Amino acid sequence: MPPRLRPDVDVLPAFALRDLKDLGLDRRWLAAAVATGDVVEVVRGAYVPAVRLGDPLAVARAAALVLPPHVVACRGLAAMIHGVDPRGPGRDDSPLGVQGLVPAANRTPRWRGVSIFEAPLPDGDVMDVGGVLVTTPERTALDCARYLSPPMALAVLDRMARQGLVDREVLLLRIEEFRGDRGVGQARYLIVHIEPDTESYGESWLRLRVVDAGFPRPEPQIWVPEPRPGADRLDMGWPQVRKGVEYDGEEFHGPEQESADELRRLRLEQDFGWRFLSARKGAVLGPSMRLEAEIGELLGLAPRIRRRAW
Repeated sequence: MPPRLRPDVDVLPAFALRDLKDLGLDRRWLAAAVATGDVVEVVRGAYVPAVRLGDPLAVARAAALVLPPHVVACRGLAAMIHGVDPRGPGRDDSPLGVQGLVPAANRTPRWRGVSIFEAPLPDGDVMDVGGVLVTTPERTALDCARYLSPPMALAVLDRMARQGLVDREVLLLRIEEFRGDRGVGQARYLIVHIEPDTESYGESWLRLRVVDAGFPRPEPQIWVPEPRPGADRLDMGWPQVRKGVEYDGEEFHGPEQESADELRRLRLEQDFGWRFLSARKGAVLGPSMRLEAEIGELLGLAPRIRRRAW
């Protein structure tokens, strides 16, 4: 049975194997800590206390201790450092991958536990965050728009725009710097559909299903009958025809909330003439085209696609 860990293990900083002596530790202690899961090797030779594994900056600092100095945290890791989780609801406890970007034509060795990419990287696309080199919010958004799955890419873009980290018009101009590269077509399309008023990832996913099917883009956050205390606010919809669609997140929609939502929507239909369609995660992210058919029935329009793109 491995020996008990020091009681202050949780306050240790990110550290490399070479730092053990300076911390007053040794390899035997490290082996026991890793065996019990109290310390995690995030990349080869770099460690963080398990309680800090969800801290993207701690993970990035650990990686920076052993990686070449020109490796810049990018993509999903950079998004998390900027405060936007690319893993999404229900996956936010999954392991945080280390992703690094190096300027094109650099020869960087493979490193266990790290995905390293080569691409043009102007100095203006790099910033220091807590002593770690990270792609700027703008560059991070451009990379996520190209390389994440469409629903998660739009969710990240919406959240970054909502937090004031990026501007849609600037991103539309800058994406042309990568013309001809993989994912640029997807990025152009998603950037056009950024909506800063979106309040949840599920709303981003649902809006993408709507526009992908060729339906008119819905307006976000609609007040019925008007913005005032006690008024209802809808996720998205088409005020001119009084039709709405809403995302019912599983984490917030137990039996009591479902009942309240049904009563609320019934009242909005009876008092103000609105009709609704609600959808949950399984319907929005699932492979079926049933959601497109239901939205089409609600709007009196036919979907323009026969097959889902994601």
